[in-house]
Amino acid sequence: MPVDPQITAMLKDLLAESATALDSGNCEQGIELAREAYALADDLGDKRAQADALVLLARLLGQAGQHEDCSQVCDQAGKVLTELDDQAGLGQTLVVQALALNEIGLAEEALDSLAVAREIAARLNDRPLLFWVLNRIAVVHAGMQDHARAAQFQMRALELAEDLDADARFCIVNNIADNSIGLYRQRLAEDAPDTATVLEQALGYAERAVELALDPTDGTPYRQALAYDNHGLLLVLAGRLEAGLESILQARRIARENGFQALELATIYHGASALIERGDARQAAEELTVALERATASGELPIRMDIALELTRALELTGQFEAALRSHKEHTAVERQLRSAVAATRARRLEQLIEVDHARLDAADARTESQMYRARSRQLEAEVQALERVAADLDRRANEDALTRLSNRHHIEAELPRLLAGAAATGQPLSLAVLDLDHFKHINDTWGHQTGDEVLVAVAGLLRRSCRAGDLTGRFGGEEFLLALPGLTEPEAVEVCHRVRRSVQDHDWSSIRPGLRVTISIGVYSAQAGDEVRDLIEHADERLYRAKRSGRNRVEADPGRIGEEAS
Repeated sequence: MPVDPQITAMLKDLLAESATALDSGNCEQGIELAREAYALADDLGDKRAQADALVLLARLLGQAGQHEDCSQVCDQAGKVLTELDDQAGLGQTLVVQALALNEIGLAEEALDSLAVAREIAARLNDRPLLFWVLNRIAVVHAGMQDHARAAQFQMRALELAEDLDADARFCIVNNIADNSIGLYRQRLAEDAPDTATVLEQALGYAERAVELALDPTDGTPYRQALAYDNHGLLLVLAGRLEAGLESILQARRIARENGFQALELATIYHGASALIERGDARQAAEELTVALERATASGELPIRMDIALELTRALELTGQFEAALRSHKEHTAVERQLRSAVAATRARRLEQLIEVDHARLDAADARTESQMYRARSRQLEAEVQALERVAADLDRRANEDALTRLSNRHHIEAELPRLLAGAAATGQPLSLAVLDLDHFKHINDTWGHQTGDEVLVAVAGLLRRSCRAGDLTGRFGGEEFLLALPGLTEPEAVEVCHRVRRSVQDHDWSSIRPGLRVTISIGVYSAQAGDEVRDLIEHADERLYRAKRSGRNRVEADPGRIGEEAS
């Protein structure tokens, strides 16, 4: 059946407009256009157009920071390109996928993809493909902090770039500048004789990257933001603080104007580092605090981890040591989360490979091939199960207090906004209780910290037995605990807390130490319209202090519902 020429023209236009959006950095529009093009090509049964649309979609998703989705689309594109026997296209897609895999922490998988792409490039004698393979191998090594090895691959790629397009020429000089930042810091720490030369050459590459990014024909806003940011960082390392900060701020303006959110966060982080070097640690701390909130909201774990660590440094320099400790703890918690996320991502990727293998099994005719695929599927399924166990364990450790096995502060602060939003949406009540052990310092001073830890573990067990499955039970820090009780009004929550208080008071503490007596004070507050999480905690804290001032071993709530004293 002949295809309507108008539909063919529409498909061609969609692909062209999507490519234009990629070049201009308009990722959101480009993604929508590429998906429309793929759907139309699929309806027409046009495999070539399907492959073109999928490759465009993958590149757009990668530029937008949606790296796991990018990798999945690359798998899909690779299947179509294999059916078309387009080896060059497959190699290029593997290069795109490798960058995405590296961004989500799967460096080994990225190098595996690049090894296949390198074989294709050698077989086809494809110099442009070989350039991109070498360039991306360098990126992976730089991510693993092996900057010297990365530089070796970059120099080999640079030799191939002279005859290639503007994208290749910009990418290699910008990547050399970026890798040189880490290389210079390593050389400086080693007191290497070529340290000054590394920085001088890096500045030259960074300046060339800016020139190419500003080219009226081939320059794009995304390239400009990348180039200005790297140039600024190198200027700061060279001691030219004002010029460096201005370059980083220029990168930030471009990123903000064009919606490059991940890149904008990176420029805030880099700008704050420059402010610290200039002696403006207080301003740096303010900017990093805002950046950390944004990184948390966006779910960008790697940059969130970096920002938390730099915020720790800024807070220490300004004498805000308690805040610095909190920031450092967040850095550690995010680091654990990131490890868990990488393990979970690897498990999901293996599941996708299993699905592909099962699909091949359905189409396989030869018994030997079928047995081979089944064996590989069993192996992959075992790996998935192992990774899922690792991911679950890492997730538990990231959200669980190591001593009491209750939710830790990080998990509490993540869950409370969700519980509050759910209560507001459904009109159901939400009550919060803050609990504090009475005279806990006296317990530690009298019987030692080992006994104190045993008391905390025992109290945690009593809390678990007193609460429902859906309640949030956590250790907020030290001897302070927190209960979030969804669906309970304040009077109902007070009754629960009375049970908790009595269970602690009546527990046989002599099993830990003869003569030991433990009591607990509790403040209860029920969320009101317009309350935020901090309001809940502040009101519950205020009532906890009232319980302490009134003699301890009490539950305090609204003045009309005074808690009972020790019996």
